[in-house]
Order: sequence, then C-alpha cells, then structure tokens
Amino acid sequence: MRTYAIISDIHGNLHALLAVLKDIRKREITDIINLGDHFYGALEPEGVAEIIRENPMVCISGNTDRAILESIERDGTESHKPEMKRVKGELSKQSVEWLKTLENTAVIDEIIFACHGTPTSDNEYLLEKVTDKGLFVYNDEDLIEKTKDINEKVILCGHSHVNRVVYLSNGKVILNPGSVGLPAYLGSEKYQYRFAMESMTPHAKYAIIKVEGDSVAVEQVNVVYNWRKASKAARSNGNENWAQFLLTGRMPKDLRID
Repeated sequence: MRTYAIISDIHGNLHALLAVLKDIRKREITDIINLGDHFYGALEPEGVAEIIRENPMVCISGNTDRAILESIERDGTESHKPEMKRVKGELSKQSVEWLKTLENTAVIDEIIFACHGTPTSDNEYLLEKVTDKGLFVYNDEDLIEKTKDINEKVILCGHSHVNRVVYLSNGKVILNPGSVGLPAYLGSEKYQYRFAMESMTPHAKYAIIKVEGDSVAVEQVNVVYNWRKASKAARSNGNENWAQFLLTGRMPKDLRID
C-alpha cells in the first residue's frame, strides 16, 4: 500500500503549514504532493518558502504563483491583487527562482494526476460550477467529460479551498484536499459578492490517500493550529477580510448581498 499526503493553497500561512507538516510526520507519511498557491496572501510568504525548501515534496504551480511571476515581469506595474506588492517585497530571490521551476501539472507513480485548478487552467474550478444562483458541484457526466484525457485513476485539484472527494462512475476519484492556509475567500468570478468559497471551519486542511491495487481510500484531515494568531497577523497587515476568513472559515455577513 502506498500513502500520500495532499496539501494545497498554503497562501503564506506559516502557522497552518507547520501544524499540517507536524501531523503528517506524526502519521509517518513521507510522500507529500503540494497543489500550489504557496505564498500569496496577508501572512508570511518567505517563511513558508523556507519551510517548503526544507521538506521534500512534489510541488506544482497555482494561479497566484503564476500571478506573482507575472507581476515581477511587468516590472512595477500595479497588480489588482491587494497583497501583491508586499508579497513580492518579502520574497527572496531564491524563492522567486524556485517558483519559476514549477510545472502546471504532475503525474505521480502513474496513478495520480495533480493540477491546481483544472487539467488545462490554473484559474478555473474542476469540481464547482459558478452561476448567478450559487455554487454547484458538477454532475458525474460533466466531470467524466472534463477529465476524459486523464489516464490516472486519482485526480487531484485545489483552487476552490473547499475539501471534497468525488467518486466517478468510471472508477476514477477526484479529490480536493481543501486549503492549508485560507479556509474561505471571496469568489473571483463576476458573482463574487453573491458567494464565497467557504469550508465552514478555521482548521488547516489536507488529505491522505491510500492506494492498494485498484482500491483508493481518502481521509480528509482538519488540523487545529493557532488561527487566532494568524488572523491577528492578517489584520496587522491591513487585511480585515482575511482576518475574518481565518477565524471562521466563512464569509463575513457584511460582505454578503442577499
């Protein structure tokens, strides 16, 4: 049997990452797959970078990893992302060069396919469909069509920050481990103020996959860490929305439009 720990969407949350890695080590899991969005956010990008370099894992790029590099390449042009200037200022040259080495997808042991968003886009949701009436999980037929070119049995995705596992009728499994570092955020689509990606708890989230022959078992893990300290750090960096997301895993009421 082969066991893998799946992490995603750290978003600079050093306290959450350290707690998750401690839990993974406690379970004696050595194979870690990281689905991207490592540094961007209201917290500690360079601290996260240092820890990732110290812990061997398979890493791919996420949409905010790409956005950091694109902003650097624009040489000072302002980004629409509010934390971008501070994140770029804190990241070392070594960390930026490391981001440049990341691929968009990865195949692990011929059984796992890893992407950040979808197999072809780092900025789209694989499992969730966004509409003016809300957020819905795609049905079985749609997900089979969206993943028809993937041969691997297990398909990993992140980006939405919501932990889900879907077993398809063709025998494949799609897993989103949730977010290590940001349990909720405003959607980035045109309906963003009518919905949020909400995990409903402040825990740091990751998943464990156990593969034995054709059998795939999935465990979703919620890890306790000092999210009040993380929330305070986000607030001190001027991001009240992130401070609330980190405390509750929900969208603040004053941001909702009924």
